[in-house]
This record gives sequence, structure tokens and C-alpha cells, in this order.
Amino acid sequence: MSIRKRLLAWLLPGLLLAVSLAGFAIYRETLEGVSRVQDYALRQIAYSMEYSNRGAPRFPEEGEEPDNEQDEIIPDNDNFEYAGEIWNHAGRLTLASNPEWILPKFGLNGFGTIPWHGRKWRVFGTSVKGEYIQVAQPQISRSRAAAGIAGQALVPILILIPALGLLTWFGISYGLKPLKRIASDLDQRGADSLQPIPVKSLPEEVGLLAAALNALLERLSDSFKLQKNFIADAAHELRTPLTALMLQTEIMSRSRDEAEAAEAFRKLQQGIQRSSRLVAQLLTMARLEEEGNFESVDLDALSREVIGDLEPLAQAKCIDLGLESGGAAFVHGNREALRTMLANLVDNAIRYIQEEGSIDVRIGRDEMSTILEVEDDGPGIPEEERERVFDRFYRGLGSNAIGSGLGLSIVKGIAESHDALVSLPKGSKGLLVRVEFPEGS
Repeated sequence: MSIRKRLLAWLLPGLLLAVSLAGFAIYRETLEGVSRVQDYALRQIAYSMEYSNRGAPRFPEEGEEPDNEQDEIIPDNDNFEYAGEIWNHAGRLTLASNPEWILPKFGLNGFGTIPWHGRKWRVFGTSVKGEYIQVAQPQISRSRAAAGIAGQALVPILILIPALGLLTWFGISYGLKPLKRIASDLDQRGADSLQPIPVKSLPEEVGLLAAALNALLERLSDSFKLQKNFIADAAHELRTPLTALMLQTEIMSRSRDEAEAAEAFRKLQQGIQRSSRLVAQLLTMARLEEEGNFESVDLDALSREVIGDLEPLAQAKCIDLGLESGGAAFVHGNREALRTMLANLVDNAIRYIQEEGSIDVRIGRDEMSTILEVEDDGPGIPEEERERVFDRFYRGLGSNAIGSGLGLSIVKGIAESHDALVSLPKGSKGLLVRVEFPEGS
């Protein structure tokens, strides 16, 4: 369901309910208001009857002659609204506004609603100077008048309902225009267009969405640039060993000298090893882009496993590979990624140091972090190259070991994914690589 339909599905019934409740409240309030006005009219008519009885027949007192000059007025029943009577102190009816509808003396002192002759009457009665004055009005007449006035008050409400519906429709459509504009802009772009979305003059909520999309586009752009550079570097690095492999195979095929063929075969094996290692490291770099499951990892136990796996390589060069640890040291991370990081550090050390050298893996802890170190007694890395050795495919000058320049780049990537800091401080021997995991990681 579209946002427009969702908003209309919520707003229109809500508006209809709110307007209906408001109309009902206005109708009830109008009825009550008209009723109060009508009661006020009853009271005023009763008070005025004390001072004026013209326009209505007067009933003579006992022993009094009738006033033959007085005109008898009988109101039209269809237009009849009020009936008023006056009784004297002796209880005799002395005045009636309508002789056809003479109500009995109800004796009320104030207002009341009384049934009489199949009708309900609204009656006001009061005693003034010994006389009792009573004024009544048919309830049906009151209800009709009140309903008519209240109905007129509802006319604006009835007009307001469709007006609010249209206003809501157009308001939602206008409010969603920026989203349509953004969707149209993105739809017209090519697959390689990662330019930011203009956020100027956008509403605040849409601006937040556009800003988030721009941040995503920026991250994608950076990621694509890294991938392009990585592919270009990988292609360049693969081209050299593959060319060398082809060259060695040609030499072997043309060579008639066993020594020359043996040398070509040896170089071919080295090329295959280098290419195989390069492909494996490329796959490792690709896996680093995927976020793995993090858990509590014991660096001490992990180091012992890695040292055990690489011990045969170290023994082949008579290298002393050892571990210095004070016991279990847990960090929060991906176990396989941390294994790859440590294996790269130890493997690099084995490849680059001379025979009968030594490699120490150390695990320690200070107040702020857990520290993993790998130190060897090899040639080390010159000071001016220490910043570059973490770049992909960079190999130091004068390096004769088989490698692709990805080892320390992999180490740095894994360390950053664990919020750890990797550095090359000056060691007492050759090269010291330190990885510091922050406390709580």
C-alpha cells in the first residue's frame, strides 16, 4: 500500500469521526441552548402577564359583570405556541390566553414538563401578589423549533466534511511531491551515477531521508572506488606471475640442458606458489568485506592453535617459534578473522627472516587494552616504508621472499573491523607488530 493510501486510510476516517462527534456535540449544545431560550421566553411571558392582559379574554370575578366591550381573541391552533392562565388568590381562573386550550392549574413553582391530553407540555408557574400565573408550551413545538435551528447549525459541518476530505487529499499529494521528485531523479540515473541528491528546499523529514541516501551513495562510491582499485591492482599483480609462468614453461620446452630446465622448473614452482598465495590472499581480502559473527575469543588458545599449524614451516627453516602469555585473554571478535590475522603475522615473519632466527608471539594486558604482539629478529622494515607496508600489494625494496604484499593489509583490515589499533613500534630485534584491542572489545 502506498504512503498516500496509508495516510488517507488513517486520516479520512479520523476526520469523519472527529467532524461527526463535533457535529453531534454542536447539535446537542444547540438543542440545549434553544431550550434555555424557550424557557427564558416562558418566564418573561409569565411576568408580563401580570401587567398586561390585552389580546386575551378575561374571566369576571364572582358577582362582577362581564366586560362586553372587550374583544375575544382566539389564536390560530396551527400557529399556537404558548398558553397562559392566571388564577386569583381564591383559585378562580381570571385570564386565559386561549380558551380552547385551557390547561389545569399544575401548581408548579418554576419549570416542569407535564403530560396532558396526550401531549407533553413545558410549564412555568409562579405566584405574584396573590395570583398564580402559569405559562405552557407544547413540547413538540419546542422540539421542532430547536431541531430546525440545530439543523441549520449543522449545515456548515456537512459542508466541512467533503471540504476537509479534498483538502486532506491535496495536502498529502503536495506533501509527497518531494518523494516523487527524488524517485524520478533516481529512476533517471545510470547504474554508475552516485551523485548526491540535492537536499535544498526539501521538507525536514524528506531531507533526513535524502541525507541518509546521500550518505549511502557516498559509502557506495567509496566502496566502488576501492573495488576498482583492488581489481586493477590484483590484475596487475596477477599479470606478472602469470607472464613469468608462461616464460618459464617456454624455457622448459625449448631447453636441452638439464641444468637450465631444472632452474626453469624451480622458478616455475616458485611462480606457482606465489600465484597460489596471491589468489588465497585475494579471497581473504574479499571475505573481509563480509561481516562475520562476533563472539568471545581467547587469544591465548587461538595463538597456540596458529603456532601449532605453522610450526612445520618454522622448523623447516630452523626458526624458534614461541608464545609468551599470562593465560587466557578474551576479546570480542570473529574467531576465523582473528586466526587469519595472526596467521598472516606469523607467516610473514617466517618468510622474511633468515634461517635459525626466532619469532615471539606475546599476549598481554594493560589498563586500557588487550595487546597481541608478534616480534621477529629479521631485517625489519625501514622507517620510511613503515607507513606504506599496510597498503595493498606493496612489497618493500630488496625483499626476496615469495609474497604479494597483501599480508599486512589483511592484518590492518581485520584489526579495523575489531576497532583495534595495529602499529609497528620499534622492537628490540627486527620487526615488532602490535595489535591493541580496546578494553571491553
